[in-house]
Amino acid sequence: MADSGLLKAYASECHIASRKVNPLVERCLLEAAEAKKDTFYVEAPGNDKRAFTSRIGDEDLLILSKVFYVASPFLCRLDLSYNLIGDDGAKYLASLMEPRAEALSSLQLRSNAIGPEGCQALCEVLRLVSLVQRSPNLLELFMGDTEADIDVLVSLAAVLRRHPSQLAVLDVQNPRTSTLQEDHTVHLGKMMRSNTKITELYLGKQRMRDEGARQLVDFLLENKVLRVLDLRCNELGAVSAYCLGTLLAHGSQLVSLNLSCNRIGEKNNVDGAKALAEGLVHNSHLEHLDLNHNELCGQALSLLGESLQHSTKLVSLRLFHNHWDQPSSYLFHALLTGRSKGVPLKADFRTSEVDQQIHISKLEVDR
Repeated sequence: MADSGLLKAYASECHIASRKVNPLVERCLLEAAEAKKDTFYVEAPGNDKRAFTSRIGDEDLLILSKVFYVASPFLCRLDLSYNLIGDDGAKYLASLMEPRAEALSSLQLRSNAIGPEGCQALCEVLRLVSLVQRSPNLLELFMGDTEADIDVLVSLAAVLRRHPSQLAVLDVQNPRTSTLQEDHTVHLGKMMRSNTKITELYLGKQRMRDEGARQLVDFLLENKVLRVLDLRCNELGAVSAYCLGTLLAHGSQLVSLNLSCNRIGEKNNVDGAKALAEGLVHNSHLEHLDLNHNELCGQALSLLGESLQHSTKLVSLRLFHNHWDQPSSYLFHALLTGRSKGVPLKADFRTSEVDQQIHISKLEVDR
């Protein structure tokens, strides 16, 4: 990586194929040449305004696979998210990864157009499965929004369960599931039961329901490593919340739990909120909780507020998009203005008193 050979080869191949040079790829290769290190990286997300008119498609993947083939052992990070990569591009990428991509520590392919055929190429031919097996330094894998189907998720979970890996972050949000069966949830749960490396797990938009959540939690009760669990945009109801409340109350090491856009409080059900509230009282680790868009009624919100009076560990709470009433508004008004012990609570809403009425207004917060 001590010279600009890769950059020159990339520019030459683009010229031959009449393709635009991607400015982000060009910048990364130039930085690698200037740094004179033993490894290089490519971070070329298609949602970057500098590359919006030259987003990477299948033809560009063919060029990159040719240029990087010999240098693949020195590739340490690859971010091609938000591009136009399809099944053919996934196959080219698989051929690039197959030989010796042992230095790869982060791979991001989210929000492309990779379908089942491309995912199969990545997962079965080598492809993703062998990559995980043969790349002990792979730390992060982002495969959200990639058309992966249940077979892909099951295969990935199986290899992570059976083979040692350093993978710490796994994002498989929004797969293309066309069945109401939740077999993949069981496999992911079995994988997490024995996995001692993955600390962040993103399972949003999985169409997960109460039974799937129950099975997942049964396995997570034995996991003391997971720190971030993201279950946003599923179909989790009060039963799921009960299971997760049990998880929180029984020694869970989670510091962040995202349950936004589910149906925990559907039809004024308060059982789920009650279970989560009880879990919070007995939990000494959770710092961030997101319960937005869960149809929580005033009584459910009050139950959560009462639990926070006995817990100072939680520092970030997202709750604005639910059904507030005056009792719950008053309770949180007192909580937010009078929480003197421990770390102040940072919420995504503010309270204000006008004419003896408490009003709740939206407030943007950072995690």
